[in-house]
Amino acid sequence: MEWEQLTDHKLTIYSTPWCADCRRLKQHLTGKPITYTEIDIDADPAAAKRLQQKTGRQAIPFVEFDDGEMIRGWHAEAPGSWDESIFLKEAAEAIGAGE
Repeated sequence: MEWEQLTDHKLTIYSTPWCADCRRLKQHLTGKPITYTEIDIDADPAAAKRLQQKTGRQAIPFVEFDDGEMIRGWHAEAPGSWDESIFLKEAAEAIGAGE
């Protein structure tokens, strides 16, 4: 999957201002040919509840695709907690492009 394949999808990042992984994710997305909406789960308790219901977790950041599938926005197994190839693979699976 390439970044351009995400341009036709609605991306929503569930995050908080204090989260280092959230800042790292947004930094990695800067300059990519995508747009996203950000939801601060501290300021929006309903969004925090939605995140937990959909993922079974309270961890952030998570990225939601087209108001549907969510993927993690960090990769603990990767150096620096981020791996572009993991993100794009999980994004492809989330939007059904990985089938």
